[in-house]
Amino acid sequence: MKKALFINGSPRKKGNTATLLREAMRGAQEAGCEVEMVDLYDRGLNYKGCMSCFACKIKGGRKGVCSFRDDLQPILEKAVEADVLVCGSPIYCSYPSAGLRAFMERLVFPAVNYSDYSRPVVNKHKCSATIYTMNCPNEQVYRANAYDVVMDISAKQLAMFGPTEILYSFDTYQFNDYSRYDAARFDEAHKAMVRDSQFPKDLEKAYSLGKRLASQCQSDD
Repeated sequence: MKKALFINGSPRKKGNTATLLREAMRGAQEAGCEVEMVDLYDRGLNYKGCMSCFACKIKGGRKGVCSFRDDLQPILEKAVEADVLVCGSPIYCSYPSAGLRAFMERLVFPAVNYSDYSRPVVNKHKCSATIYTMNCPNEQVYRANAYDVVMDISAKQLAMFGPTEILYSFDTYQFNDYSRYDAARFDEAHKAMVRDSQFPKDLEKAYSLGKRLASQCQSDD
């Protein structure tokens, strides 16, 4: 059976990012994949970004997989072997979350071929996607602020493993009770409207994304 792994790079297990990932997971499952979601900010998960040990570049060593032993290593093993990989992250200070960035360092760097950049070390080709959620109001503002320079490039690193996509969810509802927070710039009524009208459409897109990736990928089993 094809395997699909979903990586939640948000500290919130029930927030916007996780909700979209679950819909993508539902789509992949209905398309015949065995699915699993990992919360990178789980309190029991202790890991770091790339440790620059270069074990993945040693001659005769195991290639394409990070070998640094911590709580992330078995998750990276699953990511490398997955037929479908979907990563999700909110945008913090114009970047994906630190948790997801650390995961990406550990996933991508072992695949970089220091002998030939044009031929990454890929143990298993996969279909992938990145889901971004953000307070940014729309794609026009997203581009105008050059967020894509960092975030899109980060997401497109997954293209070394096979075809990849990006799904954006803009203008997200951030607080359960806006009156508790110093956030006068944001109109709660507008945010609620977007949550009720646009976010369901984003959920449909996520479901379709998961189903499409699962249908496109080919298992080596």
